[in-house]
Amino acid sequence: MRVDLFDFDLPRERIAARPAVPRDSARLLDLSDAALARDRRIGELPALLRAGDVMVFNDTRVMPARLMGRRGAARIEITLQKRVDAATWDVLARPAKRLKAGQTVDFAADFSATVVQRDGGAVRLRFGCRDAA
Repeated sequence: MRVDLFDFDLPRERIAARPAVPRDSARLLDLSDAALARDRRIGELPALLRAGDVMVFNDTRVMPARLMGRRGAARIEITLQKRVDAATWDVLARPAKRLKAGQTVDFAADFSATVVQRDGGAVRLRFGCRDAA
């Protein structure tokens, strides 16, 4: 799967940082009519459900592991996804389009990562420390 196809700009103020208060005031996108998307509230959900409907719950958690680095003059945002071994992680990188195997992303004077491989927006990095110049 090419995760870069899901990449889009989302202003920080549009990202929910905490649950809605009251909880049933949380927003809900109603796509029951394919021709008309409706903005609703979660409190309306019971009235929208019909016999035979299936609900899918996403209970995954985002690992709070985001790093800001640089590749030359370009700023790179890295979100750790899955640990491969002691020094290697599968990550999401923004922007990922220009990252190539062998390139270095610097996070601090003595801490960087090397791009091992890239597949769409998915990137594998090998982290390491180096002597500060």
